Amino acid sequence: MKIKDGYILKEVAGSNIVIATGKQKLNFNGIMTFNSVGADVFNMLDGTNSVDEIVVKIANDYGVSVERVKTDVENLIKKMKEHNLLDE
Repeated sequence: MKIKDGYILKEVAGSNIVIATGKQKLNFNGIMTFNSVGADVFNMLDGTNSVDEIVVKIANDYGVSVERVKTDVENLIKKMKEHNLLDE
């Protein structure tokens, strides 16, 4: 699973914002912002990491239980799918 080409994450005024580029501008209406954990997940969705690998890395980096992180990551991925940001 990876972020579709044409979507990038930029830090603007302290916020992590998804920006559509190229033809994706036509498909993306609105704005998505992420906290630091969400930005980490976005950046790891590059097609090389499984969801379980992302969960374990976030849990280790932030000192949180895998169970709690798994639910949060799954919910974030669900929202990204709803906004058509992901290739599977």
